[in-house]
Amino acid sequence: MNNLSLLKSDYRVLGVLTLCLIYALCGSPTPDQFGLVELVIGALLVISIGLICFFDTLTKINKDRFWIGAGQFFLSYGLVVSTLNGALQGQDFSSMIRDIVPFLYLFLPLFFLPAMRQSPSFFLFLMVGNVVIGICFSVRSLYDHEALLYLENMPTVLLACLLLLGGGIQLLCSKKNGYYKMIALCLILVSALPILAMVMTLQRASMGAVFLYVLMILTYLFWTRPQSAVLPIFVIAAFMLGLFTAYGHLAEGFFDKTDKVGLNMRPQEFWAVWQILKSDPYHFLFGTGWGGTFHSPAVANLRVNFTHNFFSSILLKTGVCGLILASTYIAGLLERLIRIILANPVIGLAISAPVLIDLLLYASFKSLDFGLVLLIIPAFLIYSRHSESS
Repeated sequence: MNNLSLLKSDYRVLGVLTLCLIYALCGSPTPDQFGLVELVIGALLVISIGLICFFDTLTKINKDRFWIGAGQFFLSYGLVVSTLNGALQGQDFSSMIRDIVPFLYLFLPLFFLPAMRQSPSFFLFLMVGNVVIGICFSVRSLYDHEALLYLENMPTVLLACLLLLGGGIQLLCSKKNGYYKMIALCLILVSALPILAMVMTLQRASMGAVFLYVLMILTYLFWTRPQSAVLPIFVIAAFMLGLFTAYGHLAEGFFDKTDKVGLNMRPQEFWAVWQILKSDPYHFLFGTGWGGTFHSPAVANLRVNFTHNFFSSILLKTGVCGLILASTYIAGLLERLIRIILANPVIGLAISAPVLIDLLLYASFKSLDFGLVLLIIPAFLIYSRHSESS
């Protein structure tokens, strides 16, 4: 079955592409309240996943794949223990929902396993969906970056940027004819959109990842195919020089931000979470439950329901027990990600950057974007195995 036939025949693939497009054009990663757009996206997710698959994920523990079994235990713990814990501690219902929904996004790699195994080309459409979200979010951020939707923080923006750059560099290195060289130049030029969105809002970690990624990919290509790497090095150098000439004056903003905010109070934020957990054995083991809040030093000691680090946030809401389960699940996915890096550095490193940044530095792990990026990990491996065997 070719890819177009798959799109017509598999409603799950069509559902994911549709929700990606709606989310890209109208969605908000952190909506203040759930409106029509969020309800439509949620309905498309439910239809695409299927209730049978959802309950199978909860009840049929997979012992063959470590990351799948670890994810199932973490999912069950979060839905049962942390939900009951939040209710018993009297957490606000709407705050609990705002925690549970992004928690479920973490398990999109589990929910879509049947769809990916049945239709390995799901990976290709998923990549297109992620890139479309990243580009649309970049344009929306540039058009109205004062709307405070934090679109430029989303992992799909960085992912789109790196995939476009990596894909363009790889095409320039190939022995394809001039038509493909033009496509490569177009991909590199389009990557300027997410780069500008991140530069305009002083995303230090993301821009650092872009430069490191380009350096690593060019080094890898120069090491494996030195003659073919000359053209990409020249093109990327010219591209970066053009951006710096046009927007180099913004570089001073990065240094000013670093001088003023340093690490953005991340260590102090973790310490504030730890103070809550060490107050009694119950909170230490099980946390505050979904909906739990604390005074965060990272946002002027305002009471908020999130931290800027995945692990400290999980520690706050689910305690040490939840942190252990979450860490095993994430470790399993990262092991899969290492396999992708070894098989295809261009795609593997492009996925790694937004995943690691969101786990450690940004609060964007509480978004649909993060779940969609995680979903690429098993989708790529399933697609690769299918391609090798066919």
